[in-house]
Amino acid sequence: MRIGPFYFDSKEVFLIIAVALLAAALYFNIQLIFFEPQALLTLAIIFLILKGLLPSTHNEAFFIHALVTVFLTMFLPLFQVILFYAVTFVFFKMLRVI
Repeated sequence: MRIGPFYFDSKEVFLIIAVALLAAALYFNIQLIFFEPQALLTLAIIFLILKGLLPSTHNEAFFIHALVTVFLTMFLPLFQVILFYAVTFVFFKMLRVI
């Protein structure tokens, strides 16, 4: 999808839609089962920022990394989840996984 000078991959469009839906859930005070909407919105914004740093060849590693991080929000506080995400992202870069 091309919007002006920007090209968005299907995964980026999905993340933008997810951020919009999570923002709407927070605005209308909709409860999400098992998840805290504020934590998911924060993670989705972080995913959008880091998705821009990855080349498109590493979509599978990014997806698995993001999926594990989202499921960790059910069990751990947000700070620990963000710390996990940042540390594993650094390790992935150091070990040249992504």
